[in-house]
Amino acid sequence: MAFQSTSGHILVVDDDENITQLLKINLSSEGYTVDVCTCAEEVDRSNLGATSLVIVDAMRQDYSGLDLIYDLRDDAMAEHLGIILFSNIKSERMVIDALDAGADDYVVKPFSLLELLARIKSVLRRHRATANSASRVLTFQNLSVNLGNQTVKIGDSPLNLSNTEYAILTLLLKNVNNLVSRTEIHKSVWNDQNPGSNERIVDTNISRLRKKLGDLGSHIVNRSGHGYMLS
Repeated sequence: MAFQSTSGHILVVDDDENITQLLKINLSSEGYTVDVCTCAEEVDRSNLGATSLVIVDAMRQDYSGLDLIYDLRDDAMAEHLGIILFSNIKSERMVIDALDAGADDYVVKPFSLLELLARIKSVLRRHRATANSASRVLTFQNLSVNLGNQTVKIGDSPLNLSNTEYAILTLLLKNVNNLVSRTEIHKSVWNDQNPGSNERIVDTNISRLRKKLGDLGSHIVNRSGHGYMLS
């Protein structure tokens, strides 16, 4: 889905309708496009490519706002996101937990709209500056992956990969000549804290990725059945 906005697209994750409507109206008036999700567990992490910022409540649910932040920061396809956690809990421990999880900022409810807008702009500026200064293209021989628009090419020819295959490939490209264990791959791509029983899915997707890469597929090597690396 493409979002037409000069300011960016924001996802608000909160089960308080008063808060979400307040933010949707005010952020829209500032030029942002806004989507709302009432449950952190229902956030579709595979569909955040056009999203600039996630504002998430800590949420007293089995799967909390902090859980979502941890999973987003473990997801190679969500690296571009700015994240703000807000909560009615005012404690140093909560702020530390939020920042440790990977949030860019922490806002206490009730909040000033002007202050929140200033914090949003600050987080987005930092992320855009990082994106502009860092390399946004990963390469290996004649293979290139543009992290900005998530396109993959071999030479000048586009390569069509699934979200899972793309996530595995970018992980391997960021670790060229370094072994990445099957456990690490599974945890990063599937966000699974207990991957042992499902590691075969890694092998299956690696096999599909090799086939799509053609001759380059042979450069994805296995070491004693423990993991893979691009070499």
